Amino acid sequence: MSLLPFLATFFDFAALVLQVFTLLGTTYNRPFLRDLYFARLELDTGSFVDFGLWGYCTGQNGAVSECSQPEPAYNWNDFASVEGTDFSSSAINLGDLSRVFLANFILYWIALGLTLFAMVITFLSGFRRGSDFLASFITFIAAIVMIVVFVILIVVSMRGVNHVQDAGIDASGHLGPSMWMTLGAMVALLLSSFWYCLTCCFGAGRVRDADKV
Repeated sequence: MSLLPFLATFFDFAALVLQVFTLLGTTYNRPFLRDLYFARLELDTGSFVDFGLWGYCTGQNGAVSECSQPEPAYNWNDFASVEGTDFSSSAINLGDLSRVFLANFILYWIALGLTLFAMVITFLSGFRRGSDFLASFITFIAAIVMIVVFVILIVVSMRGVNHVQDAGIDASGHLGPSMWMTLGAMVALLLSSFWYCLTCCFGAGRVRDADKV
């Protein structure tokens, strides 16, 4: 494999890995998985809650104590009804955003599927001009999808923190590793699209249809 297709595949694979780990975040109270969250809301008492695509994890003073059962397209508003936490009195009510969380969940899977598909078709075809062009287009579309996902998550996270603070509750919030992994996957997809495009135009050693006649 020459340099151009190697770089295209490398960034495509990097984006895929980041997407997979992000999807696995906050699913279980296990090392590494519990540390992958999109946003954290922390009270002045040290209690905090981490939000992910599948649910939430709660803890005290930086240590996660438990995570919820995984639920597809978890609505962060549902955490307001959880009893027995320090957050019960500071209900997180962002309005009816169930469709937003569902759309975000579906978009993430679409981006993952496009990323994997681009890698598969180039490997199976031996990096032909047509497959490289298609992979460049697909990874670019996947990057656009990831941009939409990133913007949705940024807006929802900031809105949630501001809502709690506007309610007069002494709390702070910040974005988590999964948010930056989403951004990283988006950048990797854009770079992959760029290198696939260069491979399509200038790649050496590509298998041509004429060679197989």
